[in-house]
Amino acid sequence: MQRVRLDTAYGHILLSDAMPRDDGLSVLDRAAQVARRYGLSHQLRSIEGIRGAQQG
Repeated sequence: MQRVRLDTAYGHILLSDAMPRDDGLSVLDRAAQVARRYGLSHQLRSIEGIRGAQQG
């Protein structure tokens, strides 16, 4: 039970912290640029889906 409590608290902290989220969005932006450059439409759709889910 203690492990569940600790993991729940840790997960909550990660989700509420803007820094990892911003880092993740930055990584997605770079990946999208590469996908566009090389015509990787399937990967680009996946990236856009992830971003859309994060934005609400």
